Amino acid sequence: MYEESDILFHLFGLPVYPYALFLALGALIALFMALFRARKTGVSASAVLTFAMLSLPLSVIFARLIFCVCRPGEIVDAGMGIIWRIDYGGFSLMGAFIGLLLAAILTKALEHISFLDLCDTVMPGLLVMLAVARLGEGATTNGIGVDVQIEALRFFPIARLDAYEDYCYAIHMGEALTALCAGVYTQTMSRRARGLVSGLGLVVVAAAQILWEALRRDEVLIFSFVRITQVFAAVVLLVALILSLRRSGWQKKRIVLASICMFLGIVIVGMNEFFAESKLISFIPAWLCYSIDAVTVSLMGLMTARALRDACEGAQK
Repeated sequence: MYEESDILFHLFGLPVYPYALFLALGALIALFMALFRARKTGVSASAVLTFAMLSLPLSVIFARLIFCVCRPGEIVDAGMGIIWRIDYGGFSLMGAFIGLLLAAILTKALEHISFLDLCDTVMPGLLVMLAVARLGEGATTNGIGVDVQIEALRFFPIARLDAYEDYCYAIHMGEALTALCAGVYTQTMSRRARGLVSGLGLVVVAAAQILWEALRRDEVLIFSFVRITQVFAAVVLLVALILSLRRSGWQKKRIVLASICMFLGIVIVGMNEFFAESKLISFIPAWLCYSIDAVTVSLMGLMTARALRDACEGAQK
């Protein structure tokens, strides 16, 4: 929940916080990027504006709803009304994704356009919006990791002060950098096979989120040792791989090998969550677990991206 001192000003009687300004700025950037990219994809400006008008309320509603559903204790204590108190803070990337997906489906039906063309148009801007939102987490108590023990690393953007004035790793800056690089790269891509731009952006963010979520130590949505957003990102990556393999044109042996590698990757990441949290073997250092995680999710992402590329290019022929 935000503090009274965090309020910048009031608009129509409602408090405006720094994080809200970052979100608004990110949304504007995303809109202009989508309108610019629409020239390459052939999607009309009307379709882009329709998507924008639908995605804003839907993503906020679902982001807040999923966050509260994943923390039922707060609903029990404060009542159902807390779900609509967005001024309290607390949103889920999973819910925002669901809202954006629903907005894209509705826009496709209303504007009679290709779903994949629309996704290729708006994805780069959405990634940059995500990057700006992650930067905005610096104005909150979220987006932090463990305490920084090495004094030489206690500087921004590597570290930041938490609510107790202790230096912690600024994990949100890594998340912002990942989303920004993905957004800029996909924005500069020429028109490719349908679904490649949006699919690639989704794969990069999903793979990276598995790692970044493991490093966060703020109010993450967590159940036991499992971080819920990590599971969601792994599911997105797995679904992307399955759908890509079906149209990749790969030989059966290669498909089986890719499926096994993805399964093993998920198992390795899950086991490392045990080790990093000292649930099973406490003498394994956390940095080693996270290093293995980084290599594993990178390979999982690269494999999925390769299958996605072959599937999209194969479908275009």
